[in-house]
Amino acid sequence: MRTTSRQRARLIALAPLPTSRLAISMLLVCAVLVGCGDDNGPVAPQVGTITINPEPNSINAPWQITGPNGFSQSGNGDATLGSKTAGSYTLTWGAVTGWTTPSPAAVTQTLMANGSLTFAGPYTVSGTPAGFVAIGPGTFMMGSPTTEPLRQTDETQHQVTLTRGFYMQATEVTNQQYRDMVQWAYDNGHVTATSASVRDALDGSTQELLELDISGCEISFSGGTFTVDAGKANHPVLEMTWSGSVAYCDWLSLQQGLPRAYNHSTWQCNAGNPYTATGYRLPTEAEWEYACRVGTQTPFNTGSCLDAGTEANYDGNYPYTGCPTGPYVGWTVPVGSYPANTFGLYDMHGNLWEWCNDWYGTYGGTVTDPVGAGAGDYRVVRGGGWDGIAQVCRSASRFINFPNYSDSSFGFRPVRSVF
Repeated sequence: MRTTSRQRARLIALAPLPTSRLAISMLLVCAVLVGCGDDNGPVAPQVGTITINPEPNSINAPWQITGPNGFSQSGNGDATLGSKTAGSYTLTWGAVTGWTTPSPAAVTQTLMANGSLTFAGPYTVSGTPAGFVAIGPGTFMMGSPTTEPLRQTDETQHQVTLTRGFYMQATEVTNQQYRDMVQWAYDNGHVTATSASVRDALDGSTQELLELDISGCEISFSGGTFTVDAGKANHPVLEMTWSGSVAYCDWLSLQQGLPRAYNHSTWQCNAGNPYTATGYRLPTEAEWEYACRVGTQTPFNTGSCLDAGTEANYDGNYPYTGCPTGPYVGWTVPVGSYPANTFGLYDMHGNLWEWCNDWYGTYGGTVTDPVGAGAGDYRVVRGGGWDGIAQVCRSASRFINFPNYSDSSFGFRPVRSVF
């Protein structure tokens, strides 16, 4: 029988091979098939995923990344790079006008096979914000000594260390400043407003922020526009709730492309750590007293007395122990009407009480970067007001109020941490 070419090929394949020819054939098969040898299957690809996350997103920061085998890619803002060869990668952050580049500007990380890595870069606004002063970190004695006249029992003197500097507005926020920011917030859908009230519209909140229909308020709203009473533009804003002062800080952050410091559903600042918040916020109680004292240990940063005529706006009919009486203006005065303290801060004593970030609670011991009580019913206010007596204007004096309460003697000034 004649065999076909296909049959001959099959017979050859079935015929026994000499040992040398068998070895060669096995090598040829190994060269063609993946996984021959000691491996039990295909080799997994040596790749992973790289995430690039500069903050804040609004500035669309530039970057360049390099890696194995001459890899190089540039881009802006957030990016996810998939199926990248495992190995060492270096990301360099680019410059953005008006912003400080993350430090270090170039970061190297290793991508493992089937792994992932993230390059996160926080950009911060360059320099001291307009209208603010820079205050460095330091250690001070917070509270009052037991020998201070008219002190209260909740002023336990203790050592506090602030490890991070901060910028603080030199004056209390004015009517004009608040009017401009709330108008911006209204125009951008961050608040709702009627002639009676301004209410929050962030994170599902409807909390009242500013009470407009009360006699003390010097801002009004009609036809979609906020207006400041004549002659009151440079007076400190009043009748805002604690939430209203917090909201202002967040509007300022949003306007400047910074992340908001506060969650408006929980009203927590930076998940409970205000010192590392990138955006504007209220000062902690410790920051406020540190800024007020400027290294002094006397009842006031002016010494043992506070003059109602030349140093602060309060009810001079009730001076501090052993000090002379003075005038009583009976209302707020324009910010900066009296000399600033050594840091360059005005009206840390008198004019308006100032909301702080903290829940009220007892304090004491040697502490670093304190944040106050974890929860409570009252927020802390500091500094005394136009209708207060000298005793409550002391550097260590503490006062409290409900966070949803507004008053004609309550104001605030924002801060921002230095990075």
